Amino acid sequence: MSLRGVRSFHPAVMLLYYVVIIIGFMLSQHPIFLMVGVGFLLCTQFLFDKGRQLKSWLGMILTLAAFILILTPIFNRRGNHILFYLFENQVMLEAVIQGIMIAFTLVGILLAFISLNQIITQDRFLYIFARISPQWALLSMLAVRFVPLLKRRLMEIEEIQKVRGFSVTKGSLKERVKNGMLFLQALLTGSLEQSIQTADSMSARGYGQQKRSHYQAFPMKKQDAYALLFILITGCLMIFGWWLEDSVLSLLPVLETTKLEQRECLFLANWALLLAFPVWAEGKEVAKWKYYLQKI
Repeated sequence: MSLRGVRSFHPAVMLLYYVVIIIGFMLSQHPIFLMVGVGFLLCTQFLFDKGRQLKSWLGMILTLAAFILILTPIFNRRGNHILFYLFENQVMLEAVIQGIMIAFTLVGILLAFISLNQIITQDRFLYIFARISPQWALLSMLAVRFVPLLKRRLMEIEEIQKVRGFSVTKGSLKERVKNGMLFLQALLTGSLEQSIQTADSMSARGYGQQKRSHYQAFPMKKQDAYALLFILITGCLMIFGWWLEDSVLSLLPVLETTKLEQRECLFLANWALLLAFPVWAEGKEVAKWKYYLQKI
């Protein structure tokens, strides 16, 4: 995993950046704005780890997007342009466009959270929130890592049980259900035992009784100030474009054309510039590394 460029910035700056990106996906309800946003986030994922982290979430993301694309035109029948009839129900063009925008919004927000999870490590998360509420920060960090940890343990248990002849994919339905319950029993038992061990270890080390004796600090640098100024300016312009409704496609009462006017193109360029920040930070480091390799 690369992440040399974006992790050189202060954790609070990068957290603010992705908060602004998520707000941008919720406000910029225009197909072109949303597609540009998703495209830049996909490029970011490719630069981070060539999409390896994205592959583990791709099935869920595509499934949710497909459900939204299918269900929105079925349940939303408001509009003026009828595309066709499905079981004697009208399917409106406005509903199809709205389904596309909701799907792209969801995909963009999920991609932003995946990128944020790659950048904000456990040390960075604790550094940001420990001063505000140490117990809440620790509890949140444990909750975030709980699901991936359970998933990894369940895969290990399943591989071990396959050697013993137990499987949830082969045999009758009764046998598969029984084996699945045994897997869950082993998973919960092991997780509870390890949680007790973790609590005893923290208690033995005196966690929470006094100030921390060791932690990783992330001081603010000049590049962080420049990045913060860039995020605030482009973020404010993004909100201003939403307030002018230049980044919003009007569906009702009249369907607006998706063609962008001159002022809308300026706000689209600002949105693309904001999204290009991690691409520039990572791409710069990749270019430097390739240049040094050529020199060697």
